[in-house]
Amino acid sequence: MSPPTKERAMIGNASPSTGSIAICAPSGVDAPTIAQAIDAINLETSILATVEELGERLRVEDGVKVAGLVVTEEALADGLSLTDALRQQPAWSDLPVVILTVAGHRASSQKRWALFASLGNVTLLARPLRRKDLESAARGIVRARARQHETRAHLIELKLTARELEQRVQERTAALMEMEATLRQSQKMEAIGQLTGGLAHDFNNLLQIISSNTELVKLRARQGNTTEVGRYIHNVSGATEKAAALTHRLLAFSRQQTLDPKPVDLNRLVLDVSELVKSTIGPSIKLEMTLHEDPVLTLCDPPQLENALLNLCINARDAMPNGGQLTIETDRASLSEDQAGRYGLVPGDYVSVAVTDTGEGMSAEIAERAFDPFFTTKPMGQGTGLGLSMVYGFTRQSNGHASIDTVPGKGTTVRLWLPELVAARGATPHNTAGEAGMDLPPTLTVLLVDDEDGVRILIAEILRDAGYAVIEASNGVEGLEVLQSGVRIDVVITDIGMPRMNGVEMIEQARKSHPDLKVLFITGYAQQQVSLGQQLNQNAQVLTKPFVMNALLERVAMILKPNSRASAF
Repeated sequence: MSPPTKERAMIGNASPSTGSIAICAPSGVDAPTIAQAIDAINLETSILATVEELGERLRVEDGVKVAGLVVTEEALADGLSLTDALRQQPAWSDLPVVILTVAGHRASSQKRWALFASLGNVTLLARPLRRKDLESAARGIVRARARQHETRAHLIELKLTARELEQRVQERTAALMEMEATLRQSQKMEAIGQLTGGLAHDFNNLLQIISSNTELVKLRARQGNTTEVGRYIHNVSGATEKAAALTHRLLAFSRQQTLDPKPVDLNRLVLDVSELVKSTIGPSIKLEMTLHEDPVLTLCDPPQLENALLNLCINARDAMPNGGQLTIETDRASLSEDQAGRYGLVPGDYVSVAVTDTGEGMSAEIAERAFDPFFTTKPMGQGTGLGLSMVYGFTRQSNGHASIDTVPGKGTTVRLWLPELVAARGATPHNTAGEAGMDLPPTLTVLLVDDEDGVRILIAEILRDAGYAVIEASNGVEGLEVLQSGVRIDVVITDIGMPRMNGVEMIEQARKSHPDLKVLFITGYAQQQVSLGQQLNQNAQVLTKPFVMNALLERVAMILKPNSRASAF
């Protein structure tokens, strides 16, 4: 790329043939006489009326047309004018100056020699002087100035080259960034292809089970043979549960699952699942637990954390086909800004639970992809590749991080970092065991709000079979009208995402007049849960779709338990 024409022209103007020697000799005919002598050797001259004019000439076109200065000592006066003029020079310039000294002047004058020294590139010629001495000094001025012009040209060339290089670097950087963006897009599409391919494979298998068993139910019904129908329905139910689990894992990976955070003591949770872990890993693997001496508290969804821990233990078991040792460790740590930055976390106090195995370990390439969905090194049919991706998504959605430390042939440690819940130290952590059911008074009324007719009709039937009176509404506007009508409502079950008025907006309006209203939000999408805000309290909970009938009834009973604040109106 060519540099600007103006700057290229500046290089051309650096030729030593350009420029004239300025002469400043105000006494008598000194100036014309000096000019005549220099002109005679084919060098250009120009006469200055005062030294101040030199500064103006040095400002024009970077001073390239001034080859040097011949000045008589009496023109300097106090010397300040010439000093000021020379300060106008550009950085590359050191203008040669020839001073014709005053005849008979005392050489011992300190002030005089201090002035000469301050002017820099100075040659002194004592008068009276020979013509040849003046000619020689003039030629010296031109040669010295020519070298300065060459230096200037090199500096300009270097500047232009640096600018060209910088522009090329910018262009190359932009090209590399474009290539990187293309590569990222390619990798993204590859990951999406892997995700959709794995998802389609698993769901098609489940749909095949559901479809085939449904067809068999229809066939047996037409034949009047119901002996096998129970088995077919059981198969459909199992496939539905697997599909729901698959959806939850995908949502966990994408950090979109609906969570129900509660205070959890990691020590207690590890102890609670230890027997299940022992039965899962088998007798050939020794289980060790290294638990922190103090409570290790965090705020997260307990069942999801249990699920994540079991996934890690299963992966550790599979990495030790010939047996070994599995260690579960809990710990607390304060992460500095640098440490937290490596994990994409904010600095502060964290707790962790780590699962370590003495198995095969992973290469760096495999470890880098370990959290990708549907990525697995297990043989076909022995793993979906969603376990670690679910663990990663759950920890990120819980404002934490999952890290892998692995060495091929020596083992792997997967550690889950979660924010420490210091405020909960004196509180009783969530009990992961299921809560017992309780007897409820009869004739309790439920307001059921859902815009999906099929979902609403089925839930209403489940509730009525359980003995509840059910009022149905197909959207938030209808639901709010019921809540404001004065009808007694013991609990509201509402979807979140609905047209016209969503479930959160409906409850916000209703609680202005009924702050103790008891609510069960039902949703299958975590982004809808973000808007819940302060609506989640001891009188409100969230249930994730799809759910089984008993889970719905247990959750409603829990909200309506007698020690809750009164909510009917």
